Amino acid sequence: MKNTILKAGFLFAVSFVLLSSGTAAFAQVAPQVQTNSATNIQNNSATLNANLTNVGSYGSATVYFQWGADTSYGNQTSNATQNYTGTFNQLVSGLSYNTTYHFRAVAQNSYGTVYGQDMTFYSNSGNNNYNSGSNYTQTNSATNISNYQATLNGYLYTNNLYSSNYVYFQWGTTTSYGSQTSQQYLSNAGFFTQNITGLSGNTTYHFRAVAQGGFGTIYGQDMTFYTSGYASGNGTLAITKQVINLTSGNLNWQPSVGAKPGDILSFAITMQADGQDVHNIVVSDILPSGLIYKGNMTVNATLNYGGNPASGINIGTIPANGVEIISFQAQVAPATSLAYGVSTIINNATITSTEAGTQTSSASVIVSNSLISGASIIATGITNNPVRDSFFLPLALIILMSWLYFTGRVYTFADWLGTKM
Repeated sequence: MKNTILKAGFLFAVSFVLLSSGTAAFAQVAPQVQTNSATNIQNNSATLNANLTNVGSYGSATVYFQWGADTSYGNQTSNATQNYTGTFNQLVSGLSYNTTYHFRAVAQNSYGTVYGQDMTFYSNSGNNNYNSGSNYTQTNSATNISNYQATLNGYLYTNNLYSSNYVYFQWGTTTSYGSQTSQQYLSNAGFFTQNITGLSGNTTYHFRAVAQGGFGTIYGQDMTFYTSGYASGNGTLAITKQVINLTSGNLNWQPSVGAKPGDILSFAITMQADGQDVHNIVVSDILPSGLIYKGNMTVNATLNYGGNPASGINIGTIPANGVEIISFQAQVAPATSLAYGVSTIINNATITSTEAGTQTSSASVIVSNSLISGASIIATGITNNPVRDSFFLPLALIILMSWLYFTGRVYTFADWLGTKM
C-alpha cells in the first residue's frame, strides 16, 4: 500500500511539473515535413530533398520519401530516424529517360503520419554528359505555392565559365507561356530561382527555365504547378483556445475553467492550417483586467520562447495541415483587486495571417471571490483589541464600581449620571 501511494504521488508530481512549465501537456503533436525540389537530376537518378520543420512531441521522427511515375507513387526510400529539425535527402536510381516523376516526403511518429506536398522532377537523357562539353538548363519543381504566388526553380550547367550567362523563366497558363521573369546574371553553373506573383487561384501554370550565353539559348523542360483555391481573407486557419487551472489541479483543457484569486492558470492556443500554407502569422494576446502574465511561454513545447503575447508573437508560416501550439501562464489577481462574488474574465487571442486575415479565439475564467469588498478589518470591541476588551477593560470597570460603592460615592455618581441623561 505504501509503495502504491509513493508511485501515485510521484506520477502526480511529474504531471504537475510538466503542466506548470507552461507546455500544452497532453496536446501531443505529430511531426511536420516540407517537400523540397529534387537536385542532381540525371538521366537515371535524382536526389530527393525535404525539411523536417517540427520533430513532434515524441522527440524524433521516421522520415522517408514516396516516389513514382504518378501520385500513386509505388516506391519508397529506406527509413531514417531524425531527432532534430532540418533537411534530409535520399538518392533514387533506376529511373527511365525523359520521364516525369512524382515524389513527396513523409514523417511519422507514434502520434501520426504526415505528408509533404507532391512535387515532380524530369529525368533528362541529356543530363548525364557533364564532361562532354555540353550546356543545358534543368527546370526544377516550383515551391512556396499559394493562391497568388510561387517560386520557380532551375539549374544551369555550362562549361563556358567566363561567358555572360543570363537565366530566367517563361511561364503562363499554356505552353505558349506569355510571361517572363527578369533576367539574372549567373557567372557559373548552379541553381537559380525567381518568385512570381499575381496568380489566380485553382489554376494550372506551365513554366520552364531558360539560359542565354555564348552557347546560345537553351530551354529546360516544361513543368507545371497548381495554385490553391483559397483567397486572401478566407478562413484557412482553424483556431482553438483552452485553459487549465494548475493550482486546483483541474488539468482538463477546456474553453472555460473555475478559479479563485491568486490561482495559476495555463492558456493554450492551437492553430492548424487547412489544406495550404498560411503565411505571416502573428498571435497577439493582451490579458484583461484580473489576469496577470506569468511567463513560461512555449511554442510547440519549446520552453521560454522569446517574445510576449501582449506585444505579438511572430509564428511565420504554418505548412498545409500543420499545427502550432502556443501556451503561457497567467495568474488570477488578488482578491482585493476583484469584485466580490462570482465574475467571468474573458481572455481573447487575435491571430492575423496573409491568407486567413484576422481571427479571434477566447477562453474564459470564472472567478469566485469570497472576500468582503471594502474594509478588511472587522471591529472586535470598544478598543478593537481582544485582550484589552475581554480582560483589562471589564476588570477596570469592576474596580471602579467597587470603589464607588464602598466610599459611598455611588449615589453621587448616580445623581450626576441622571443629570447627564
